[in-house]
Amino acid sequence: MLSTPPGLTYGASVIGLMVLLHLSRQLGVVFLLITFPITLAHELTHLVFGYLSGGQPSGLRILPRRSARGYILGSVTCNNVRWYNGLFIGLAPLILLPLAFVVLIWRVHLQPQAAMSEAPWALVIAGLAAASLPSIQDMRVALASSWLLIAVLAGLALVAAGGW
Repeated sequence: MLSTPPGLTYGASVIGLMVLLHLSRQLGVVFLLITFPITLAHELTHLVFGYLSGGQPSGLRILPRRSARGYILGSVTCNNVRWYNGLFIGLAPLILLPLAFVVLIWRVHLQPQAAMSEAPWALVIAGLAAASLPSIQDMRVALASSWLLIAVLAGLALVAAGGW
């Protein structure tokens, strides 16, 4: 389905919009306004997974703030990040990628004509895909707190694949 002309058009549009979102970092306040819904979706996944996994979320910041390296777009603070939940809290935004894919498949299935009326849908898909990307800090939380769980899961995957 994605190899059809509407699928290829949507795929190219989404990739193009993701590149534009990345390039918009140079636009200061405009970037912050454009990415607010993306930041909100990203941080809400951390918050939800924090609650579901017993991470005891205690803070949610969705308004950007300056740092030495630019801006911190948002953050969630959890008081109980442990080996068993850090991986899930840190990588929670990845759950948005299948959602982006489902919306993409839905739009392509409708076989829309390439028109500006489809641009908002392409932007939603690109935004969900961008929001699904874990930040460097997200990766640090996941790796620092759950390295043992990651090693066990990797070992189990290796055994299940018949590689051991």
